[in-house]
Amino acid sequence: MKKSRLYSYLLAILLTANSCTQTNNSKQTDGGNLVTTVEAFNKAISIAQPGDEITLSNGIWNDAQFIITATGTEKEPIVIKAQEKGKVILSGNTSLKIGGKHVIIKELVFKNGYTQEDALIIFKTDDGKLAENCRLTEIAIDHFNPTNRFDKSEWIHLHGKNNRVDHNYFGGKLNAGVTLVVKLNNKNSLENHHRIDHNHFGYRPNLGSNGGETLRVGVSTYSLSPSRTLIENNYFEQCDGEVEIVSLKSSDNIVRNNLFYESAGVLALRHGNRNLIENNFFIGNNKPGTGGVRVINEGHTIRNNHFQELKGKRFFGALPVMNGVPNSLINRYHRAENTDITGNKFLKCDHIQFGVGADNERTDPPRDIRFTNNIFYHPERKQVFEAISDYSTFSFSGNEVISADSKFNHKGFKQAEITFSKDPADGLLKNQTYQPKLPFTKNEVGPNWYTPQQKYFEITNKNSNAAQVSGNENDALFSMVKSTSSGDTIQLKPGTYTFTKPLIINKTLTIITDESDSPAIFTYDQNESQKPLVIIENGGSLSIKGVIFDGASENGIAQSAIATSSKPMIEHYKLKVVSCEFKNFNASRKTAFRAYKSTYADTLIFKNSTFHNISGNAISLDGENENRGRYNAEYVKIDNCHFSKVMGNAVSLLRMGNDESTTGPYLELRNSTFIDVNNKDLGSVVLLWGVQKLNIDNLLFINSGKGGRAIKYEDPGWAISTIDHISLINSGRIESFGKRAGVNIQIIKTEKPLEYTAKHTGYKPSK
Repeated sequence: MKKSRLYSYLLAILLTANSCTQTNNSKQTDGGNLVTTVEAFNKAISIAQPGDEITLSNGIWNDAQFIITATGTEKEPIVIKAQEKGKVILSGNTSLKIGGKHVIIKELVFKNGYTQEDALIIFKTDDGKLAENCRLTEIAIDHFNPTNRFDKSEWIHLHGKNNRVDHNYFGGKLNAGVTLVVKLNNKNSLENHHRIDHNHFGYRPNLGSNGGETLRVGVSTYSLSPSRTLIENNYFEQCDGEVEIVSLKSSDNIVRNNLFYESAGVLALRHGNRNLIENNFFIGNNKPGTGGVRVINEGHTIRNNHFQELKGKRFFGALPVMNGVPNSLINRYHRAENTDITGNKFLKCDHIQFGVGADNERTDPPRDIRFTNNIFYHPERKQVFEAISDYSTFSFSGNEVISADSKFNHKGFKQAEITFSKDPADGLLKNQTYQPKLPFTKNEVGPNWYTPQQKYFEITNKNSNAAQVSGNENDALFSMVKSTSSGDTIQLKPGTYTFTKPLIINKTLTIITDESDSPAIFTYDQNESQKPLVIIENGGSLSIKGVIFDGASENGIAQSAIATSSKPMIEHYKLKVVSCEFKNFNASRKTAFRAYKSTYADTLIFKNSTFHNISGNAISLDGENENRGRYNAEYVKIDNCHFSKVMGNAVSLLRMGNDESTTGPYLELRNSTFIDVNNKDLGSVVLLWGVQKLNIDNLLFINSGKGGRAIKYEDPGWAISTIDHISLINSGRIESFGKRAGVNIQIIKTEKPLEYTAKHTGYKPSK
């Protein structure tokens, strides 16, 4: 053997021995280099060569930060994978930064954690090295959130070029921040040719604020530059974070073959030009707020999409074509123009609107929008489209209409005699000539081996027999609450339940009283620290019926009857209160119910209940009082409730600022009476600010709001609001920003309002 060949032979043996050296933290396996610690991973990735495979061992990796700068090749990428799919869990304070080339990361699960970085997975390292030709596949990120829903963090930042994100599951994002962002914050990320495909974007509840997008491509600063990102074959399921499910803030992107299923919001062409939107399915199933494509800027093509049973309006509509701001700044609203909308099917969609957003700022109407060969099918509605602004530059040809208006006559539209019926196999509306097929089956997207976590329990009694507890048993109620499971019911026997500490609700529970005439009373033995009687904490929801909440005790007054945690709550909650009485919260700022800042209710219901002798507000939903468009509850329903001797507001619900990215709050206030409520100077009995959907009906005010208003309502111009059937007896006025009050407003001056009360309200004050 020649010397040079001997040298090469010995060198190969040395390198092989070095690469196969085993420690307690890594070893060579048939699946590649198996590592058990972050330190072992860092060592393995630092010497990784094209074609190498690094395997993370099964188990929980807690507080793990990974940095990847390795370089593979197209034919021999470096692969980082799980030992077994679904059995490598990354939790706690975790992050993953990728600055390499031709690296594939797959089969990992991120849950029960958070990140202190700007994003959980970043396709860039701290020294600015960008990822190129890297792939993130078969990853699951599920309920990976901080404790505060307004602590902003995002899940994926996609930098660099030619990267792919595919077959992943992203669901349960509860805090502020976009789920996946294609970052175009410098010229090195333009013309990136990223591919985002076959992902399952799962449940994302309403954030109650701007900043809840599921997918964003770009930023306004570089929005007129091309991104060339491809978004295809993704499943967006119940992505309700805010109005923009997908927000395109860049040019020359393709969005095709995606399914938007029961998602409240739209695909927004927010900034940028020349985007192609084709062959997508928008299926609302008549869910409120479901929408299609919002059109802004110019040069887009929207073709061959299927829009079905979408209920959203305005920014949430099936097709909102927007007004612009004249000479708009880059980050405001450019006029929608020079766009082709062709071959689309709008099937039972309620709102197709031209000139959406028209106001004192957005005065520039859309221009040169071409509608060709579309079908508009809604046999129950007369209105095919609504023109809010001038649309004389639009052109229409070959469009077919099926509506309740048999006399609809518009150039470029013809009445058609066709019907659609729903296919039970896939839920799509079809007919003999139009047989659409979804672009994929559900098991073709996301990691098909992963089962998402359950989102939350509804307030239901899952047991046929309720657990019973008596007030005579010391701490029995507290023990019962602690031992039950989410969905259980506790039945209270008559008696006084004397608390020495708050009752904590951190699961979904129903608490009811039996049918006897004797009440169940919640009160404190002593309450020097002035805590609430009941506190709903993170993960809790409550339905309660037939309880008297008495705030008085010998040593102090309870702060509230029911309150949310004063600490931020990342999870939504529900509260239903029926046939309850709230009394004697008669010290400064004491309330019957208080929602604190950074808490959010899906639904709040107060029905058949009385509130009296309260020094603060009765129902207080004013924790979000900054001008940021945030609010404490989506749906608030108050029906047949009676308020008397309340020094503060009977109801206060605030959504300050002019943000337009959310649907709520919605308030329904009906069949209720207000007697001797908030007669302070400039006070209000019902204080509402920024409520977007309002139904106030059949209210009686007696000796209430005399120093100011019975109802003060500051609302945005687009709000859907009615205030009607109101009787004001020796009470303040109704004051609203717009003309919201109906014609059935009765103002009465009388010296004997209490006689009127007994005769007309049926109100019976507590003894």
